[in-house]
Amino acid sequence: MNNVIYHYCNIDSFKAIIQNKTLWLSSIYNLNDYKEIHWIKDKVAKRIKELTTKHNFTKYELFEQMYLKQHPLVYVASFSQGQDLLSQWRAYANDGKGMAIGFNSKYFDNATNIKISKVLYSEEEQNRQIEEILDSIETLDSSIIKTDFEYFKKVCQATITKINNLAAKSKSELFKEEQEVRVIHNPIITNNREKGCYTFENSISNMKFRTCHDNIIPYFELKFDDRQNKIAPIVEVIKGPKNRAIDKEIRMFMSLNGFHDMQIKKSKASYR
Repeated sequence: MNNVIYHYCNIDSFKAIIQNKTLWLSSIYNLNDYKEIHWIKDKVAKRIKELTTKHNFTKYELFEQMYLKQHPLVYVASFSQGQDLLSQWRAYANDGKGMAIGFNSKYFDNATNIKISKVLYSEEEQNRQIEEILDSIETLDSSIIKTDFEYFKKVCQATITKINNLAAKSKSELFKEEQEVRVIHNPIITNNREKGCYTFENSISNMKFRTCHDNIIPYFELKFDDRQNKIAPIVEVIKGPKNRAIDKEIRMFMSLNGFHDMQIKKSKASYR
């Protein structure tokens, strides 16, 4: 992974991110490509069918029921290793009028309750990891369902969590050009029906909600105002090919918000 990863955004989002020193990690159910939600889920369902026999039918049927009825509680923020990609300017930075914020990837290595990962585009590797994850179910003796069902449920839930983490960092090879990196947050969210409320464990903030395209989207806030082990979170800022902001004024804005001696660059993409 490159030391610098880029978050492409429009100018309003750029201003909010810098002023609030906060990134929003949104539910993977609200990513731009809706098919992405089902990319790994469909592969897992297919592999379960292939593994199912008359001898282990009940085991896999119960696991599949648990897997299909739950929603992956995974939240992500997206970056690219590409510092000047025309496709990113077009899709995420207001058609080239926005900015790309260059974050130090090592900063996120030390943050609590998140992980950073390159997106996995290789179907061969995705299938290999699915095989490895499902091995925990495959090696379980079917008799465990009758002798220790609680243990069986724990193994199933741990397996589902691994699948969700894989789903959060996997995409079709068609998107390989994006060179995407994701910061991933996987809190434990429980619906306590007795108390009539949700409980949160290992969350980086309170859950918040925003609206977009007639939808309500849950997200968590990741603060980056503190240096982690003397590592500054932001390295540079790149102006989009259609961005008209003045370098001196961007540098002043960054400095007044605590980011000093910042490199300001202009996209070299030919796009008007």
